[in-house]
Amino acid sequence: MIPSLERSLPSTALKRDSEVILFDCGEGTQVQVMRAGIGFGGISSVLISHLHGDHITGLPGFLMTLSQTNRLKPLYIFGPPGIKGFWKALGRTLGFKTGYEVVIEEIEGDYQIDRGGYRISATPVDHTTFCLAYALIEAKRPGKFDKAKAERLGVPAGPLFGRLQRGEEIALPGGILVKPSDVLGPPRKGRKVVYAVDTRPCKGVVNLAQGADLLVHEGVFGEELRKEANLRGHSTAAQAAEVAKEAGVGRLILTHISPRYRDVRGLLAQARAVFPPTTIAKDLMEWEVPVHK
Repeated sequence: MIPSLERSLPSTALKRDSEVILFDCGEGTQVQVMRAGIGFGGISSVLISHLHGDHITGLPGFLMTLSQTNRLKPLYIFGPPGIKGFWKALGRTLGFKTGYEVVIEEIEGDYQIDRGGYRISATPVDHTTFCLAYALIEAKRPGKFDKAKAERLGVPAGPLFGRLQRGEEIALPGGILVKPSDVLGPPRKGRKVVYAVDTRPCKGVVNLAQGADLLVHEGVFGEELRKEANLRGHSTAAQAAEVAKEAGVGRLILTHISPRYRDVRGLLAQARAVFPPTTIAKDLMEWEVPVHK
């Protein structure tokens, strides 16, 4: 909530192939993007959870930096009601303009958009103001290709292998038709990553995060401040772990840590007592989410 010399304000980058999606844009995000070596060209979208300053005040500087990169493709911004007004206010007060299109989508409730190869889902959560949690959910991948079976069916190695793996039927000499289902195993599950900050423990996050590979969730306080966390619309580290356990996620990463915790080992111990596969984020930390085999 307050930056320190060790921790910056909230922003999490999800890199998928050559595309980058930012969740929240706290002050100084553009500097952290440079430090992380992510690059600005691949950033397609910014998903804002809510309009509290620590999650959105980095947006003006970030957009100005993008303007200096000769960007031509649109930037998509998703967020709660009011995000369009925030953008218009930037134009009125700063004379702010970009050399690229900014497409803004306000989300008022449960939301889903298919983006080709994956979808973005959002749901309201339980904070002191309207706030959203987001999930990126990949489409299923084709099953594993059985080269030996393809060869037995008379498919020559080369481009036809690729066509079958992409889901195309092929015709061989003699009128033999080979279908992808003849040479592919069962479809493989896509990856799922969920981002939920500034929320009390709630069913909305549990439902959104069901079976996720990775849940990035706030863990602002320790259990000694559970009452204060609830009053402020936040979760303790242990409560975040309870959400992760109920949702059956693969890994929990705690973020949005109160600056009063210079030593986070106590928070980590409390969370791991509930959900062992827990990690506490650090600035510029990277975490790989492997594809399902």
